[in-house]
Amino acid sequence: MKALIDSSVIIDHLRNYQQNKDTRFMMVYRECEAIYFSLITIAEIFSGLSAVKMEKQINDIFSLGNIIELNAHLMEKAGGIRRETKISLIDAIISVCALELGLPVATLNLKDFERVPKLKLFRSHL
Repeated sequence: MKALIDSSVIIDHLRNYQQNKDTRFMMVYRECEAIYFSLITIAEIFSGLSAVKMEKQINDIFSLGNIIELNAHLMEKAGGIRRETKISLIDAIISVCALELGLPVATLNLKDFERVPKLKLFRSHL
């Protein structure tokens, strides 16, 4: 199985991994043969206040997966998803990346992503 990781899963991991808690990110990483991140997720994670002091940990996480590049075709489709579902533009971009590659999204933000038709959500087998 493969999955696209949403920023909510990474944020949760960064907040909890030092406390010896098993995070959603760790579960997804163990279950998947490959993980993916959208470029928008990278920007979103690095926009956080703690990004400066956690830069190494953040880069370590992103080094574990594949980065999905953005292009005009994806942005056009993301605009359509945003218009039709009223979810945030960031979530629409992540959704379109997952849809284009046939990947489920691993997220803690189920209520917004569930509004996107045909989008699969990662369900842990644990």
